[in-house]
Amino acid sequence: MLNSHSHFSLLELYLSQCEKLDWVLATIVNKAGSSYRSPGAIMLVNSLGQSHGLVSGGCLEANIILHAKKVFDNQQAHYVEYDMLEEDGYAAELGVGCKGKIGVLLQYVTAKHQAVLANLFQRMQNGAMSYLQQTFSAQESAKPSLNELSLFDNKGSLVMATFEQQESEEHRISKQIITAGNNHCNFMIGQSELSISKISAPTNLWVFGGGSDAAPLVSMATQMGWRVTVVDHRSSYARPSVFKHAAEIFRAHPNDFSQIKQFQQLDAAVLMTHNLNLDAAWLKLLHKHQVAKYIGLLGPLERRGNVESLSEISDKQWLEKNINGPVGLDIGGELPESIALSILAQCHSVLHHRSGLALSGQFING
Repeated sequence: MLNSHSHFSLLELYLSQCEKLDWVLATIVNKAGSSYRSPGAIMLVNSLGQSHGLVSGGCLEANIILHAKKVFDNQQAHYVEYDMLEEDGYAAELGVGCKGKIGVLLQYVTAKHQAVLANLFQRMQNGAMSYLQQTFSAQESAKPSLNELSLFDNKGSLVMATFEQQESEEHRISKQIITAGNNHCNFMIGQSELSISKISAPTNLWVFGGGSDAAPLVSMATQMGWRVTVVDHRSSYARPSVFKHAAEIFRAHPNDFSQIKQFQQLDAAVLMTHNLNLDAAWLKLLHKHQVAKYIGLLGPLERRGNVESLSEISDKQWLEKNINGPVGLDIGGELPESIALSILAQCHSVLHHRSGLALSGQFING
């Protein structure tokens, strides 16, 4: 199992081991200033002291594991703040470079938490967006509420919770936050402070073409927590022994593609069959369904023109807007691994509406 830091892969790992070990769920519930991870990021610690996921750049995790031991001992939630500006704080002792503050809530995972997390995982598998709500600050008499966990859908309806929940002011505010489309929000109810965070489904990348050069692309994408589907009808391609980390491998020709219902769960596609007619046929289907937010086409500009011509797609505006070909960013890649890096960097920037330029704002080789 790859140690990815996405909710999907972390929950997949947890659910595969939850019956054997006890667990603590650590969640970033608030943030001020700069930090490595954002609110909603999670980390899981088991009763053997093993941790999965990151809530920082790797510098705070050891201390979180120490706090988790206390949670295991008393089975009560615990909230801890890390202030990177505090001169005598734990973060300052480590020389953490971020200039901000994060609050981390550690919750003891009960059978009810397991049910909520399993439901969240199922929703992510189905491509649904969800919201997790937690209370991280409360008066002494309300301290048990710190171990509560609520799951909402993207319309603000309660899906499941670790406690009996009635219609309330808290629920009304939660629904307002969710319907407003916020990624994260903290709010007060009486003397209690709550956090609600959006949990998106994993990115679904479909790779059309199962040659050996596609293997690094699939491997890197799964390390990022993406779900990857490989499609190829040719018997000597898309071998399970090569694509061990692919979520699905479909033996399908473009003519039989209507049989694959999961096609609706497709965020990004890369065409790399190394066959003009096959790439053209897959491109035609992608145009027909128009669900992909990113389409990459392997090969030079001349090949792109040939593929587009064979696809018989008359919508030139769609082709110009949606096809990234030659695929990838110009990083000088030649080997399959560096080409995969180039493709994924471009795909990631498109899906997250970023420029793909240097963060410094400068052209590095200028």
